[in-house]
Amino acid sequence: DCNRVWSDICTLRGFGNKFGSLFHSTNTTLPVLYTLTKTHKIPVDVDISTLKVTDIKVRPIISCSGSPIEKLSILATKIITPLLKFLPSHLENIHKHLEILSSMQPEELAGLKFYTADVTALFTNVNVETSINDVIELASEYWSQINTYGLKLVDLHRILDTVLSNSFFTFNRRLYKQVFGAFIGCSISPPVAIIRVHMLEKRSIYTDSLITTGIKKYYKRYVDDKSSLASTKEEAIRNCQRISDEDHDKRILWEVDFPEDDAYVPFLDTEVKIDNQGNLSSRYYRKPQNKGITLHALSHHPTSTKEAVVTNYYNTAVAVSSGPAEQKHSMQIVDVMLKQNGYTKPRQMWKPRKERSAKEVSNLVTLTLPYTNERDANRIRNFIKSNKMPVRPIFTPGKTLAQTFCNSRPHDKKQCVKGNPNTCEVCPIIKGGGCSKRGVVYQITCNLCEEKYQGETDRPLNRRIQEHIRAAKNPQKYPNNALGYHYSAAHPQIRFVFV
Repeated sequence: DCNRVWSDICTLRGFGNKFGSLFHSTNTTLPVLYTLTKTHKIPVDVDISTLKVTDIKVRPIISCSGSPIEKLSILATKIITPLLKFLPSHLENIHKHLEILSSMQPEELAGLKFYTADVTALFTNVNVETSINDVIELASEYWSQINTYGLKLVDLHRILDTVLSNSFFTFNRRLYKQVFGAFIGCSISPPVAIIRVHMLEKRSIYTDSLITTGIKKYYKRYVDDKSSLASTKEEAIRNCQRISDEDHDKRILWEVDFPEDDAYVPFLDTEVKIDNQGNLSSRYYRKPQNKGITLHALSHHPTSTKEAVVTNYYNTAVAVSSGPAEQKHSMQIVDVMLKQNGYTKPRQMWKPRKERSAKEVSNLVTLTLPYTNERDANRIRNFIKSNKMPVRPIFTPGKTLAQTFCNSRPHDKKQCVKGNPNTCEVCPIIKGGGCSKRGVVYQITCNLCEEKYQGETDRPLNRRIQEHIRAAKNPQKYPNNALGYHYSAAHPQIRFVFV
């Protein structure tokens, strides 16, 4: 269905084969469901082994990698993502809220509190049809200001409908369909959900009769997490409820976190507090459930990479801290985390980095090399520098043992092209895997004369074997196929039977 829709659009718009082939899907597999445990929802003092399965909350991630909707989803995402810059509430980076709040005077913030709220399961609770209409409404307003890649608005509507309505996925070798909401794991879902909530905000809290002082001064949202100002908790809840009331399905619900007394309120990787006099305090934040895992000091990476990791953490801690006391608190969090990852004296690795201009970087040729050891890496850097070569070396580590021997998403790899190995002709004869395997060297033995044929393919094995079967059944039509030639020459009077 995706290829048919895309072919129709290419014909209507006169796209050439080169551009059309970019978004034409081949050798696809259906999206696969796997779950991701919400570890941050489990209290720190609770032993996970004592929890019931029903007490553990998970995210239903549906991997669309290699699926029929993947390429069209990428195209639609490229078109509508630039629309987000026109949304007044959208945070383009996770620290923009501090920049806005710190620019306000205490007199403006006096009597107000910083609070946060997040939508419960946003992606799976947005109405797909309504969301598509919202995206088209917003896109029509700014169509001339974005790159549409030669598409018309009606084409975008058709692509969105195709991608979001074909919500089929597999789990445990069974086929299912998500009947409401968008896939968590599909590239188009975040911008669609963001625009959907924006339209709800536009029709509620942004109207002149309902806008409050706190919202007028500050209101920002990062996907499903929003932050704003209100004088009381009741006012904050009312503001959220007004947005929810605009959703006719009554599925967009908010969880509000309003500060008690002078407590900090977490938002993204910061926590913010406004006292009664309007003084703003902010500092670095990590959830208590966070394991603090980052690039280990003993990992097989260049020293420069480790220094960059350490520097980024400390720079972030300084940037989000409003004063000396807050900075000390933020730095201690980073100290503890880095020491847990093997950095004995992390602050000694904190080095200010010289920022290169965009022009300087664009004039350099990137040279990617495997990282062996620090001595060789330094020799290469010094050679490039001494010869004034316009080259920027990047050293990449090799595969780790975990990457080599472990697979954290085994169900993403479809075992059978047909979806059911019990009814497949090819799966039963394959040892050590299903017929969807790629990059296979195979051997076929003729049961009549014991002659053997070895071949190789980078496509799914089922497709190559099916070609051989068709050729063996009709050898005159496929004289260039190995099995077709064999049956034509060695067994012309015998009808092929696949065993």
